[in-house]
Amino acid sequence: MTEQGPQAPPPAAVTATVPGLGPLPWGCVSDLSELTALGGQTRYRYEHPDPGILETFSNPRPQGGWAVGLECMEFTSLCPMTGQPDFGRLHVHYVPLLRCVETKSLKLYLGAYRNHGAFHEDCVNRIADDLVEACAPAWLRVFGDFVPRGGISIRPIAVRVAPGLDDAEVARCEALVAAHDAVSATWVARR
Repeated sequence: MTEQGPQAPPPAAVTATVPGLGPLPWGCVSDLSELTALGGQTRYRYEHPDPGILETFSNPRPQGGWAVGLECMEFTSLCPMTGQPDFGRLHVHYVPLLRCVETKSLKLYLGAYRNHGAFHEDCVNRIADDLVEACAPAWLRVFGDFVPRGGISIRPIAVRVAPGLDDAEVARCEALVAAHDAVSATWVARR
């Protein structure tokens, strides 16, 4: 593919250093000093999904042409009417611009829904909005695949597109995510 995505200015070259290991051998561009969820003691919050939990890092490949797929296989929240637990899987796909979401912070953020009462549709849309606020991707999709209740499965999907993205860029983002979906399906089938 010769067409490039939205061009982001390259971040300042900073070689990532891991405590006890020194500089990373591949010299990736990052700002690991801003990440607080990695390392040290983890504080788990199960009562309030605060978007402030989400942390991001500089896109290591801001020139574009790639997508991120994240799966949370054990998402839980509470029914806002009955207080009963609801279980499901979340599939998050996005095409980054300048920032990427750090996955441990995402795990902690999603875990904060555990004792939070909200309908599935609201959870999926709120997660999409909070991720857009945190990392401002070119394109993002959050799909919830919830365990049936009363014989009915609920599968909400939320899609967000960056303001100003033209139709060709939207199509390019959708093609990247479709390719990711196809590869993921192949790998799942092989397991």
